[in-house]
Formats: sequence, structure tokens, C-alpha cells
Amino acid sequence: MGTPLAFAQAFETIRSADRVLLLPHKKPDGDAAGSATALFGWLEREGKDVTIFCRDPLPSQLRFLNHGHRIVQDESVFDAKYDVVIALDSGDLRYCGVHDLLPRIPSGYAFIVFDHHPTNERYGHLNLVDATASSTCEIIHRFFEANNVHVDQAMATSLLTGILFDTHNFSNSATTSQSIAAASALLSSGARNSEYIRNMLNDKTIGSLRIWGMMLSRLHHNPMYGLLTTYVLESDVQDGSTNMDDATGGFGNFLNEVTGQAEIIMILQERPNGEVKGSLRSVNQDVSAIAKKLGGGGHVKASGFTVKGRIQVTPDGPKIVN
Repeated sequence: MGTPLAFAQAFETIRSADRVLLLPHKKPDGDAAGSATALFGWLEREGKDVTIFCRDPLPSQLRFLNHGHRIVQDESVFDAKYDVVIALDSGDLRYCGVHDLLPRIPSGYAFIVFDHHPTNERYGHLNLVDATASSTCEIIHRFFEANNVHVDQAMATSLLTGILFDTHNFSNSATTSQSIAAASALLSSGARNSEYIRNMLNDKTIGSLRIWGMMLSRLHHNPMYGLLTTYVLESDVQDGSTNMDDATGGFGNFLNEVTGQAEIIMILQERPNGEVKGSLRSVNQDVSAIAKKLGGGGHVKASGFTVKGRIQVTPDGPKIVN
């Protein structure tokens, strides 16, 4: 838990380290990238040899974050020796995307986990996990405050990005007085809120809007189960001009806010490696339980999963078939 004792233990462990590896989860979002770049800024300032590895590159709209360009996909970093390895915003190593790579690191390192997912498996030596926090960035902000770490403008921008992203700009159930207070403190530290708005809210390309229109035209409502579904096929973007993850980002939250007819919203997205990614949203239901049964996880009201298969369109809505 994110208790003062746990924060102090993690701080002393990190402060005594020379080499640190940061691991935000694959397909990094605002919270994963924000927490990684904020920690990177602090660790580099402290003179640490620090590396950020992520299985996937940073989405274009998050490139305004300082140190975002330092995120690497070079798997050879797992052949080096580290004093501390830190997993960020990941309930388990598979979601992090490093379950097959972590065993390559020479033994002897301390493994720290910062996360806020209720499905977290507590897989670190130190687990700073708080499911009541809005975001991993909020937990790291508390960690910095508890240990009197100065948060500069770049770090504040990164942490605010994670809080705003996971609360959907203070519009979902993750919004609490603590998250708003943290955001206020970060703005006082110089967080560049205007850059977040420009890059994360006003970032829709014509290609992205076409994808949104396509998903809206494919909405299927099953009143018996209170389920609203839509889908995106791999063939919907043939020329590579639109990044599918960027294009679909935020659509589930949008539907969750504008429709009151569905208990659960599910968006299915074909991926080029023969997999289907599912995103689940709800106002009242625990969708993390559904995601976990499908090998995924996440939050009570916002979760996801990835399974092998393709999307088949039927009169009863889209289905996943092998």
C-alpha cells in the first residue's frame, strides 16, 4: 500500500541505487507514460543511470512529455544489471509486456511496483498499490510529497497528464478530492495544462474522426444484457495513414458519458497479429471481473483484455471467433 512506511522504504531503496530500469505497460497511455517520465526526470536529476523500456512506442499525442523520447524498445536492455527495476501502472507482468523479458535481467535487483489497479497481483518486492487512487501518477505524486522530492515543471506536467487521463478530465468515478488536490498542487508547480489540452483533447485527425463515425454506425445494443458494442476491423485502415490506437482512444469514455441505455460498453478492435483487443466501460458494473476472466484486467469501471481471434459480424452484434 502507499503508506508512509512503504514510501520511505521505496525511497531509500531507489536512493541507494546506481542503475534503474523503468517499465511502463505496453501500449502506453497517459498514466503509464506520465509516471515513467516523471520518475525519469527525478532519477536523472539525482545522477542515476536510468532507462525506460516499453514494448510499444509512445503514441504521437503524448510526445509533448519531457523525456518521452527516452523510451526505448531495445530488448537488449534486459541483459544489463540493475539495482532497482520499477513496474508502472501494470496489474501483472503480462499487461506490462515484459513477462518473457524480465528473467533475462541478472538477479540481485529490487523490484518495485507502483500501481492503482484493483486486480494487481502484488508481484514486486515492494508493492505501492492503492486501488483508491485515481491513477499511478497520483500515487507517485504522494510518494514525492512524502519524501520531500522537488517536483519541477516537467515532472508536474507528466504527473498531471496521468491524473487527467485516468479521471477523463475529472468526469468519471476515479475523480476524488485527493486527485483534484494533487492536480492543484501540480498546477502550482508549473504543470503545462495547455499542452495536455492541445495534444490530448484537441488532437483528432480527419482519419480519427472517420473511424469514430464508423464505430458509431456499427453500434449494437442488446437490452437483455444491457450491453452496447461496436468494433473496428483491421481492414478499416488499409493505407496505414491512421494509427488505430490513436484513432479509437477515448471513444469508450465518450460513449459512457453520452448514453444512458447501456450498463456495459464494449469496443472490439482487430489487431494485425491475429488478436482482438477489447475495451470495457461501465458506470455501475464491475467490468474488471469480466476482463479478468478473459485474461485481462484493469479498473472496476474501465478494463480491457486481448484474446486470439478475429471479429465476426452477426445480426446479434460482433463476436470473436478463432
